[in-house]
Amino acid sequence: MHYEARSGCPSFVNDDLVRKVNESVRDDRLFTVSYLSLHIPQTSRTLLYDIVSSHFGCLTSQAAAFYKEGIQKLVPRYDKCLNNGGEYVEI
Repeated sequence: MHYEARSGCPSFVNDDLVRKVNESVRDDRLFTVSYLSLHIPQTSRTLLYDIVSSHFGCLTSQAAAFYKEGIQKLVPRYDKCLNNGGEYVEI
């Protein structure tokens, strides 16, 4: 079993469950958590979501990383604009 560091409670994720989810995902690449829930009914939807997001990285894409990096760059630019009286380019 894998243990969740943030809660202190054991997680019910084990290698067999990850393998089952992996097989279901390979069967249908356009899967949803509902689809997985139908094929692995003994596992909660929340746990399935956690497995997919942490073990397969489906929810952390390059687009999300690009967006996050862009937002982080935007903050100093807004500060510069506000500190220059609303003008981004210094005159």
